[in-house]
Amino acid sequence: MKKYIILLALLLFAAIQDTFAQNTIFGNVVDAKTGSGIPGASVIIKGTNIAGVTNSSGNFGIMNVPNDAILQVSYIGYKTVELPIDNQTRFNVMLEPDVQILNEVVVTAERNQRETVTTAMGVERDPRSLPYAVRRVTGDDLRRMGGGSFTTSLAAAAPTLSIVKLGQGAGAPEVLSGRGGIIRLYIIDGIPHDIGRDTGEFPPRIEYDPGILLMLSPNDIESVTILTSAHSAMLYGPAGAGGAVVITLKK
Repeated sequence: MKKYIILLALLLFAAIQDTFAQNTIFGNVVDAKTGSGIPGASVIIKGTNIAGVTNSSGNFGIMNVPNDAILQVSYIGYKTVELPIDNQTRFNVMLEPDVQILNEVVVTAERNQRETVTTAMGVERDPRSLPYAVRRVTGDDLRRMGGGSFTTSLAAAAPTLSIVKLGQGAGAPEVLSGRGGIIRLYIIDGIPHDIGRDTGEFPPRIEYDPGILLMLSPNDIESVTILTSAHSAMLYGPAGAGGAVVITLKK
């Protein structure tokens, strides 16, 4: 009987060790049609604040990844892919273009054809003239959502956005995510705020500090313009890879 108990204990210990073991993973993200690497793609360990961004060749590396985690890869204009880690250390991820997003860009432009939006540079433009997709949400839209916090209200007012928790539990910090991944860049009255920080580690890893979002109240906001295209990365570099949110406060 003792032998069976010892054997059972060893098997249980091995299972626990396997569950909590952590790896460094590497990989590349490419366009499924062209095979070209996708720079600036968001690579996230789902449900955690462990994240990275692909380099100019579409390659990435992330440390301290649990074996039982889910790898989530996304980029604006492409369908999000989720892959189980399952003790793998190397991933070749192919992203398929998302036709629905392309249609959405056209619809958004049609709906806003008589409106103007304020760009990140503080210039009012006709949405049809912009080289990137935009969505405009007014302060009244946010307040009608009744979500309380800025992130909750904006996610409710803009269907293209969702809330991502940085960790487990009800009190875990929250950030906004678009189809291009977690949004790092918030431009408030012309001043850029990057809530992501490169830890300087290798492989590269991004840590998020959403403190500035907690300071925003729907009651203080005049309007919000969401840049939902990869062109925000061209404007702002890696910080804009997931898109950008331009906020105009009440005067």
